[in-house]
Amino acid sequence: MQNKILPFIVLLLFLDSCQAQDTDILLIDQLDKTFSVSKFYQSRLQKTNEILSTDLKKMDKNAALKALETAMFEKDTLAFYASEGRLPSDFYLESTNDWMSRKKKPVKYFGYQYKTVAYDEVKDTLAIVNTVAFPSLDMAENNKGEFAYLRASKASKNKNDFSNLLSFLQKNSKRIPIEDSSSEEVSCWENKNFYYILSKKDGKEEEILSYDHSGNKNSKMIEISNIRLNVYSKEYIQTLGKEKAYIPEYIPAPK
Repeated sequence: MQNKILPFIVLLLFLDSCQAQDTDILLIDQLDKTFSVSKFYQSRLQKTNEILSTDLKKMDKNAALKALETAMFEKDTLAFYASEGRLPSDFYLESTNDWMSRKKKPVKYFGYQYKTVAYDEVKDTLAIVNTVAFPSLDMAENNKGEFAYLRASKASKNKNDFSNLLSFLQKNSKRIPIEDSSSEEVSCWENKNFYYILSKKDGKEEEILSYDHSGNKNSKMIEISNIRLNVYSKEYIQTLGKEKAYIPEYIPAPK
């Protein structure tokens, strides 16, 4: 009996260690330095390319509608560029497809960036942390395939989302004092492997409830919070420091 139980326990431990690698949803609370960014986006990029290469006019209505409602992603190359005095650093990291850098010559290539370019705020979930679901998720990796950073964002109608994220950070990391001069609520945190930047900007949005026969809309204004959670590998920040590149705002300079 013991010979059968031991392999079963090993299997359970293996599955638990792989949860953050789930190709469907990223569990940010289980994120570690071994996370494969390219693997996470591989099937998503393939699906996006299939949709973009399909003539929607030749599809039936339901299939075309489903394709248009599918989240879409893109992959860009990241490289270092000379800041030319525009930033308080010699260089900065940017996508080679960015409108400001595409005509410039890269100083050095870094890796790849994966971005969510189309999604449904309500239906899509790419990442979860402490019950908070994010429909939009951007990530980057270096040329060795190592995790660099992620940017999760959402327009939240749930007042508990921001407090749930704060609760997660308070339990799992240490707060870093920052000087905040923006209109957003911003806080910076760190643990052994990562820096976390959590920000929120409150506003109001029109919610359309219905239309009458004449096309007049019945709507109301609702409170909404645009929430962003950035997670940076400390090794990535160290790399930026060594390359004399711009370090994201609120992140302490490498020692």
